[in-house]
Amino acid sequence: MKKYEMLIFDLDDTLINNNENVRYAFKKMTEVLGYTYSDEMFNEWQKFDKKFWLDFYHGKLEIPYNKEDERFVPFVQSLRYKQFFAPDLSMEKSLEINHKFIDWLKETVVPEEGCFETLEYLHQKGYRLVVATNGANQAIESKLRKINCIQFIDETFSADMTKECVTKPNPVYFEELLDYLDYHDKDKILLIGDSLHSEVQGGINAEIDTCWYNREQNIAPEDCTPTMEIHKLKELTKRL
Repeated sequence: MKKYEMLIFDLDDTLINNNENVRYAFKKMTEVLGYTYSDEMFNEWQKFDKKFWLDFYHGKLEIPYNKEDERFVPFVQSLRYKQFFAPDLSMEKSLEINHKFIDWLKETVVPEEGCFETLEYLHQKGYRLVVATNGANQAIESKLRKINCIQFIDETFSADMTKECVTKPNPVYFEELLDYLDYHDKDKILLIGDSLHSEVQGGINAEIDTCWYNREQNIAPEDCTPTMEIHKLKELTKRL
């Protein structure tokens, strides 16, 4: 087994059970907008949100600001509410909802099973532990504190910290991440995450080893094969 020095974890749906976290925030959002929450609506939101970010990654969205503009990220995040709920929803209202939505995401945070034990063990073993996410930077520290794991993490990084506001699996994201960490020995880095698109394909794009957290025990396509695969977080302690 290769000896790694740095372990880079995704956050949502890897260290955190993001589904219940987002469900809570979505319920609060429907209340503010005057809708009646239902599981069916939440499922539709999840499908929409996934497609929205894929469209963003592939440049299919019309954004009136360039990526260096401080209004770019809030606008993109807020555009989701106009598209999903009502085209006539004002952008001012959408921005207000987005700000609240991010706050709501911080209120209820559920850790993945074995998260604390796994991070504690890896920290004690001397690995440099990093959290890198496509989510908002302002929510990372709060989430890690709520699952009582902030003390194990050495650095955090998010898409809105990149110069070009790029997301995983874009190789530019990983270039900026490694520059930020001032660490470029890719042979000693392992990316860990639940997403074949973001982490596994991202690692392939960046020429970095990957560990797919495949809790559903799905089958990876031949053109997107992870370096290793685990079904529970605790398995990582044995694999390393």
